[in-house]
Amino acid sequence: MSTAMMYYLAWHEDDWLDEVLDRFPEVNAIVPTAKTFEMLAEQRQSGEVTRAVLVLNAAQEQERCRTFLKLCLEHEQLSSDPLYIVGLKPEEEEAWREAYPTAKIIVITGFAVEFDYDAVLARMESDLEGAN
Repeated sequence: MSTAMMYYLAWHEDDWLDEVLDRFPEVNAIVPTAKTFEMLAEQRQSGEVTRAVLVLNAAQEQERCRTFLKLCLEHEQLSSDPLYIVGLKPEEEEAWREAYPTAKIIVITGFAVEFDYDAVLARMESDLEGAN
């Protein structure tokens, strides 16, 4: 039996976390630190989690987020898990897209209340279920 896990990684509670919690019955919301990476890696290596979606809110502590992503991208299993980077400003998008070309970079332009969270969450759900 496949065990899938949604990991929401952020330095502070935010609107994205609220949306993810509203959509997914089981979310592991944690701070993206080296200790968190070790926990994720252990869960993947042990088979406790066989499929994962990583959602990183990079609005805060961007250098520490990059350090965390470096660890994930060097890990055999975590590097192949779908990665969503959220919380960026439009002017930050290009640099993050160049640094992480396989990540899905989600930038909200305009008012957050007008943003189609449902479309993005549906993509995350599809990734979590293993659909391509």
